Amino acid sequence: MKYIFLILSTLQFFLITSAGADCHKCNFDNKNLANLKFKDQDLSYASFKGAYLVNTDFSRANLQGAIFDDAYANGALFIGAQLNNSSFKNAELELANFKNASMKNVTFDGAYLVHANLSKKQVLESKFCENVVADAMKFSGLCEK
Repeated sequence: MKYIFLILSTLQFFLITSAGADCHKCNFDNKNLANLKFKDQDLSYASFKGAYLVNTDFSRANLQGAIFDDAYANGALFIGAQLNNSSFKNAELELANFKNASMKNVTFDGAYLVHANLSKKQVLESKFCENVVADAMKFSGLCEK
């Protein structure tokens, strides 16, 4: 009986992440979602706290208000995503790609963003400079007062 439940719960998760179903306010806390594709999905206000998101593709997804606190998202793709009012506190975002993403009022407190792809406009619109680890980034000078 335990195995049937596991198979059914895995199938349900597979359908949510693979069939293009939107997942508004879904909880993915502490899940391993590496290499999955969430392209063009509505994941607004979803929670990814502590999730393993290496190379996960969020291109063009609606992630407004999403929480990525303590997530491990090295190499994640946020190309063209809507990230307004999202949080990446203490997130690991090395080599993450935010090209053309909307990032107004995004929080990066304590985030590790070495070699992440961000534009100057995105840095200035977000709450980038609050305790961010930005060594070797071309924008680290923007945070100096």
